[in-house]
Amino acid sequence: MRIALAQLLKTKMPYSTSEKIDVSDELVGLEDILDSSIADVDYVFSRIDEQTYLVKIKIRVDLVLEGPVSLKHFTKEVLVETEEIFSKYDYNDDFFEIDGQTIDTKEAVVTNILLAKPVRIDDEEYIDDEDDFEEDDQEEYINPAFASLKDLF
Repeated sequence: MRIALAQLLKTKMPYSTSEKIDVSDELVGLEDILDSSIADVDYVFSRIDEQTYLVKIKIRVDLVLEGPVSLKHFTKEVLVETEEIFSKYDYNDDFFEIDGQTIDTKEAVVTNILLAKPVRIDDEEYIDDEDDFEEDDQEEYINPAFASLKDLF
């Protein structure tokens, strides 16, 4: 979302808005992300001063990830709730800089999706019912050369 500082100065705070944003161009190809849905994003802007805003952000997006073992594609819903500071002042590295007279929240949305993405995907959590492998259904095969060793354990 791009919103002008002049518009925010005229708006009663806190100011709430939402948008649907396509972040797939920024996400696809990073780490193991193969695709993403349109992200649903809710914002609540609060004014700290005329050049600094606290923005509460809620994000919901579906990511298509690749399983590390099966290499199958899995859809994982990512939900994020965060607070970010947008400012023209140089506080420290824990804020997003306001470029010109406009706040652009897209970088904050992409950054928080990447931070919330599961680091490790457990293939077994996402296996389809038809692909489930049940050891009990399989007959136990014992190589005849080792049949006499079976009773030792």
